[in-house]
Amino acid sequence: MADELQEAVRRALGGTATPMAARLAIAAVAQAVREGLAEDGCVRLAHFGTFRLQQRRPRRLRLPGSGEWLCLPERRVLCFSPSPSGKKSGPQTE
Repeated sequence: MADELQEAVRRALGGTATPMAARLAIAAVAQAVREGLAEDGCVRLAHFGTFRLQQRRPRRLRLPGSGEWLCLPERRVLCFSPSPSGKKSGPQTE
C-alpha cells in the first residue's frame, strides 16, 4: 500500500519526480497533520475530510471467551470524517 501511494504521488507530481521526492512529499503531509492535531486537535483537508482527536472515557468490557472483566483506561483516539465530496469519490460497495 505504501508503494502504491508513493507511486501515485510521483505520478501526480508530473511523473518526473523521483521515488524519494514522492516519499518526502508524503512525509511532509503526514508531519503537518501530526503537528496540526497536536496544536488544535483537528485538521481539515479540503475535498478530503477531517482528522480529529477524541477523548474516550474509561470503560469496562467482558471478554467473551473467559467471561473475565477488563478495564480500559481513558484514551485519545484519532477519528476521520470524509468530506461530502470525498464520500462520492470513495470506494463503491455493493
